[in-house]
Amino acid sequence: MFSPRNTESSNPFKPALQYLISAGRNPSKHRQSNSSGSLDSDGEGTRSRMSYQPKSSNEFRQTSIPLISISRSPSPFRRRHSDSNPASETDDDDWGDYPNSSRQPFLPDASKLTGWQWLMYGGGFGHFFFNTPVGWQLYIGILVLWLGGCQIGLTIMNRIILWSGYLQNNYTAHTKLITLIAGVYKFPYPLTTTLIEMLMTHFWITLSAYITRWVSPWLISSGCSGGIAPSRPAQSPSSPGFRGQGKSQGFLGAVLKWASYHTGGIAGGGFFEFDLKVAKTVLPVAIIFVAKVCLSNLSFAYAQIQIYTLARIGIVPLSLFFTYFLGQTPHSVSTISAALTATLALLVAVARANVRVTWESIVAGVFSSIFVALYPVQLQRTYKSLVAQLVPQGDLLGTFPSSTGAPADYSGSREEARAYWRLLHYTSMLSILLFTPIVFLSGEVTNIWRNCYFLDVFFHWLMVVCGGLGSWAVFWATMALTRATSPLTTTFLFIPRAAFLLPIMAGWKMPAYSWVGFLMCWASCAWFLRGRRKEGRGLERLR
Repeated sequence: MFSPRNTESSNPFKPALQYLISAGRNPSKHRQSNSSGSLDSDGEGTRSRMSYQPKSSNEFRQTSIPLISISRSPSPFRRRHSDSNPASETDDDDWGDYPNSSRQPFLPDASKLTGWQWLMYGGGFGHFFFNTPVGWQLYIGILVLWLGGCQIGLTIMNRIILWSGYLQNNYTAHTKLITLIAGVYKFPYPLTTTLIEMLMTHFWITLSAYITRWVSPWLISSGCSGGIAPSRPAQSPSSPGFRGQGKSQGFLGAVLKWASYHTGGIAGGGFFEFDLKVAKTVLPVAIIFVAKVCLSNLSFAYAQIQIYTLARIGIVPLSLFFTYFLGQTPHSVSTISAALTATLALLVAVARANVRVTWESIVAGVFSSIFVALYPVQLQRTYKSLVAQLVPQGDLLGTFPSSTGAPADYSGSREEARAYWRLLHYTSMLSILLFTPIVFLSGEVTNIWRNCYFLDVFFHWLMVVCGGLGSWAVFWATMALTRATSPLTTTFLFIPRAAFLLPIMAGWKMPAYSWVGFLMCWASCAWFLRGRRKEGRGLERLR
């Protein structure tokens, strides 16, 4: 009916019908042709058949591949690979929407932007804060004010929660504000309060990680990609975690595996991310953190603010000792003199006669000062270890890669960002796991269940939530300031914080020598600040 050779006919359906007729007469040959031309063979079978069995041009026209291609068109966006780990398959989604990602809109040319548009869309904020001396000093100043203010707020919140009865009996005559905030019954359970604040801190850290991912387009366009939390786990074949070595783990194991290696969470590995190697690295700093918080709150709960400060007066001298011998950080004569002078001035300001003191608060305060001074030093060493684990051997740290036309980013590298969020996640998680048995063994939970009859008071839980929010702010800002400056700078904030709270908590009624010590303390703080600025760390961030 239809001649297989008649390819010059005007009927356009003739080649297709002829192809179907030939396939129906010889199905084995048709299957062989399909198998040789399958998508998985990359055309090797077709090329070999064409080379060994030559055919005429008309036959090629009749048995050729249909004109309509079923393959997907390639994406117009070029895939971006990581500089430090080219083999990773998820690098383009590790930190949300990068300039090369298809989800990120095209950015305008940074060279044509001026004013606030350059700050927001031309990488201006990142360039100013992390690539100029004035911007870097301003960034450090913001961190110092933020951390110092949050420490003061957290101290006041804990004083309201643990000492509301004391405030009501002693300070209602000085200010009407204390009359309002002291209406809650005293909650004399420092360990339970600490555990609740730890749990709330972990929640706020998780929420802040998701917020950085949600606002990632603005952070990227402003040149602050280093603040975005990673959204995927690090691609490492040696990470054991809850993988189970390929064995069946049942329902609980499946839930743990999903929770541990699902995307999101704080560090990109899920809400319960757990890498044994990283956990071993962070465990020492978590132990120090638990001891610091536990002993500090115990001393705070059983002493007045002056005695609490007096018991922890050795924090700065101990920090000088630890940073020199453990951190291998030499200090100038100006820094040492200013730090010791500020400590002695604070000692003069808080010294009191005829004050009732409990031995529990003194012992807890003295031992807590050791862990308070040691915590930033270990924090810095742990951060450097986490960065070293993420950088392949022989590679160097670099900035975030950017595509053509995208603003340059000076806020840090991927390894630094992941190490920071890992440090937050594992320190918080391990601290909760270590501290929970201590709270139950102390017997506070039983006493609360039997004797605490005001757990339904709204204002009490409002203060607890505010305390948890302040604990979160202090937690992440301590790591950020230690990473940006030095452990000594972070620890030295104890001096101006205590000097600020001292006259307020004393009702502005102090003896003359206390006022002299108070003024000398602030003068020494200015001296310390001038010395640190003169030494200058420039734009070098601790890596």
